[in-house]
Formats: sequence, structure tokens, C-alpha cells
Amino acid sequence: MAIKAGHGIGLLLTVLLMALILLYILPRAGGLMYSLLANTVVGFIVIFLVNALFGLGIKYDLLVLVFVAVFGLLAVAVLIILNLLGVNWVSESKK
Repeated sequence: MAIKAGHGIGLLLTVLLMALILLYILPRAGGLMYSLLANTVVGFIVIFLVNALFGLGIKYDLLVLVFVAVFGLLAVAVLIILNLLGVNWVSESKK
């Protein structure tokens, strides 16, 4: 299920907004949860900036967004490496 580029940016901004809202709702006592959310937000910002500045062509589909949401900066590094190696997991049969 691929999401078009225009919808991907809107979905990315929605997920970022939800994560930022959760940062203020969660109590400060949950240090681990705060760190995980911060890693997720930074991961989304970095993948968007890297894709926009260097034109890597990483598609913002549901798989990429979930991968970055769960693993953060590590996922961004893996996605960039896979993209540079030429790995493309988007179905080519829809032409």
C-alpha cells in the first residue's frame, strides 16, 4: 500500500504533531518514554530533511513511517543505506 507523495507529507506532519502533543501530555517521570518519543520525532525530521535536501527519493509509505516511528534514527540510517544501494520495495507492477 503506497501513499502518494502529497499524502505522505501530510501523514508525516500529522504523526509529528501527534508525537509532539504526546510529549507534553506524558508525565515527565517516564524518562524512557520521553526518550523514545524524542528519537521518533528526530527520526521523522531527519528523514524528511535528508530526502528534501539530497533528493534521495525515499517514498513516504506506511512501511517507512512505521519503521521510523518504531526505530527512530537507526531506521533513518538503514533506509538511507538501502536507498543508496538501490533497494526499492515499492511494487513496480502498478504502471
